[in-house]
Amino acid sequence: MSPRPAPAARAFSGLDERMSGVDHQPHRPSWECRACYEPWPCAAGQVQLAEAYRDDRAALSVYMGELYAAAQEDLPEFPPRLLYTQFVAWTRPLTAR
Repeated sequence: MSPRPAPAARAFSGLDERMSGVDHQPHRPSWECRACYEPWPCAAGQVQLAEAYRDDRAALSVYMGELYAAAQEDLPEFPPRLLYTQFVAWTRPLTAR
């Protein structure tokens, strides 16, 4: 039985053609944007990701959840709640209140 790949390896191996047009990619292990040096996913990166996954918001949430797990490995000093907000919370659809 071979060992399971780390979350980062699984997430990055899952990149597909939807991601080829995303300019704002993460730089590991700092998780800064390669284009604007803001914490990734930066605002522009979020827009590009949302557009790339416009027809499958659930897949975007899963993908970002995998990257969240990878970021936790790379940034153990960051509070998980803040990383969750940065990586996953923005992917949830807005609801009317």
